[in-house]
Amino acid sequence: MAKRHIDDGPVALTDANRLYLYKLLGEALGIGRQTFLPRALKALAAEGITPENLGHPDAQALFSTLSDFCQLTAFKGGRFYVTITRREDWDQALAATEAPRQGSPGKGGKPWKRKKGALKPSRPKTRQVEAKKEPEPEVGPKQPKDTAEVNAPEVEDTAEAQAEKAEPVAAETGEEARAEGQPAAPSDTGDTDQTPEPAQAAKPEAQPEPSSPAPASSGIPSILEQIAAQTRVPQAASEPEANSAATEPVVTHTGAPVPPPSPAPEPRDVAALQPVATPAPAASTPATAAAPAPKPIASPGAAAVAPVTAPKAVTSSPHVDLPRSFSDDVSIKPALLGLLTSILPFDADLMAVLDEDWRVARATGTTAGSRNLVTFPLRYLQEDGSEPVRVTIRRTARPGDARRWHLTLVDGDDGTGQAHEAAGIEGLPEAEGGYWCDLSPRPAAGTERPDPIRDLAQLMEIGTWDQALGTLATAAAPERWNYPGEGVGKASRYGILREYLSATLARVRAEDRLATSADTSLAAFDTGLMTPMDEELYAVLSPTGTDIPWHLDGFATAGAGELGSRLVASLSELPARATYLASVDDVALRDGALTVADYRSLLGDGLARLPQGFLSAQLDGTDAAHELDGLSRATTPQGRRDALRRLSRAITGEPGRYRRICRAIDDAIDLAQRRARQSYRLVAPAYDAARDRMVLLLPLALVDDARTDCALVLELMPSGAYQAARVTTLAHAYAAARVVSREMPGWLSPEDVLA
Repeated sequence: MAKRHIDDGPVALTDANRLYLYKLLGEALGIGRQTFLPRALKALAAEGITPENLGHPDAQALFSTLSDFCQLTAFKGGRFYVTITRREDWDQALAATEAPRQGSPGKGGKPWKRKKGALKPSRPKTRQVEAKKEPEPEVGPKQPKDTAEVNAPEVEDTAEAQAEKAEPVAAETGEEARAEGQPAAPSDTGDTDQTPEPAQAAKPEAQPEPSSPAPASSGIPSILEQIAAQTRVPQAASEPEANSAATEPVVTHTGAPVPPPSPAPEPRDVAALQPVATPAPAASTPATAAAPAPKPIASPGAAAVAPVTAPKAVTSSPHVDLPRSFSDDVSIKPALLGLLTSILPFDADLMAVLDEDWRVARATGTTAGSRNLVTFPLRYLQEDGSEPVRVTIRRTARPGDARRWHLTLVDGDDGTGQAHEAAGIEGLPEAEGGYWCDLSPRPAAGTERPDPIRDLAQLMEIGTWDQALGTLATAAAPERWNYPGEGVGKASRYGILREYLSATLARVRAEDRLATSADTSLAAFDTGLMTPMDEELYAVLSPTGTDIPWHLDGFATAGAGELGSRLVASLSELPARATYLASVDDVALRDGALTVADYRSLLGDGLARLPQGFLSAQLDGTDAAHELDGLSRATTPQGRRDALRRLSRAITGEPGRYRRICRAIDDAIDLAQRRARQSYRLVAPAYDAARDRMVLLLPLALVDDARTDCALVLELMPSGAYQAARVTTLAHAYAAARVVSREMPGWLSPEDVLA
């Protein structure tokens, strides 16, 4: 006869119960490993154990009673972590109970002649906890009773039969209980409190009391009704998703079809995608349903629970149900494919561009729209250079269609109009990259220029640039991180800091200094920045389990706050800082080294970065002066490119004019080198993140010897000679030099350069 439950106070746990929980949590979480609390709750819920059915109000109260083998640590923000400590005596007891039972367990092979008094794991006695939920109005068609309700009487009959004939020998294995839908308890004792609990396999409503029959319908909406409520987002009248609740079988975040019922998405995932959280329905599979799992502890920026087998997403990404690969998951109709081909440069790989730009948009939070209609920017600009080209994808659910997303618009054009008639033969211009574009020559046709900013966005999700960089700028010692024209209320902010972080990560990866924990649950790198208290700032990452492998959790100092505590708890050594200076050649010019200027490059691609006053003085009174005026009047990127091309041809097309400008540039380079050899502090070492190379920057005075107009880029060649093929603006020179050091020569003072 089963014991009567006592509802007041928590369930008393015996040593055998504690040994059972020690084995269960140790196998699921690992011994000595700090684990997020909801992951431990999931391991318990999988065996039908929750804080509530053990008589505790919450998870903290339960784990506080298990302090003899379980340590609960609270971090800032209300997040809790569990650490299972090793018990040698319990390990020996478990080893004894798990020894092979084949052969003779005792004298004469009698199973009852075993050593008495040995501690064996025993599953705790749990209570039935009724779910108290307020009835909600129905939002869709009523669903028939699920399988658990129909079969509930049979489950109870089986449970009663088992309770009446439970014997000590039957408790040796959990096979009988598991066959009836019960979690197998690795117990070898015949205590009466080990009676199987069939109530874990059915909903509370499925257990009618003798005086009152079970209600025909509970107040909890069905899975289909909740999904229909979640997917009600504003849509245009022409969208086919208006009836998605009735026609689209796959609308959940996990992509699971409604029939047969499947576990509802975790509350954190729902909150990430919906403005109003929707209660998760109770599981209803008859043989495997367990008591409702406790809701994870909510905290700002808290991570989602990772599965036991491998580190997974620890963040609630708003892109859970969006396509991962554009080329594999999105179909493009021929009209739009032809439009994209006509406006992009002829050497661009269309699908590679769409794949990469879609991934970057998801990582940097530049997507917009709803769950069924999403717009994101490409790397190419519109003809006037004011905005990037934006493409729109729409979710569609047509029978037999393997791809659930379709490309529908390119800058508002569905492929039938002429939205980009002005795109020239070279295609739309690409958005300006970082400072490294001024340090290295333009790649050959068909070769993509490396971009550390895009590489960072494909390695980790950052939320949005403004949010991530604003957090870093606030934590670091005060500096000027905005390019001229940027700032609060402007289109962009923290341009220098964005390039600094991207270049630093590029160097960290090149030197293999991205530190990863042994269980791959955390990664970190040294940002190279210091707090106002001269403490090093580290970027802390967590795995996502997606095509973007990491998520940026934030920036922290070692041991400070939640992130700092996770950092030191997961890594045996703190991440090493990236290094740039390997020899004296990285900071000073070689005496007597030959310097060769690439005038074709300086007067070609570099023509736009030469001061207009210098060009005006050299071209005054010649027929090329009007080409210079055309350059100053150009207002669009395409118009400016055309004007620069005409001006370059006008300069190089007349030999006398070309030699005169070359001699003037030679004179300025010679002056810069003589000054640098007199004082090495005039040389600014800089890091070319696109090529992972060090270069030297020299002040170049082209109009007035007392005023620096731009910076000359000197690259040491294997022969020992210097090549001067590029010039860069002073703002970009400051950004390139800031990656290496905060200390700047006088001609790169941020007060003058970034004003």
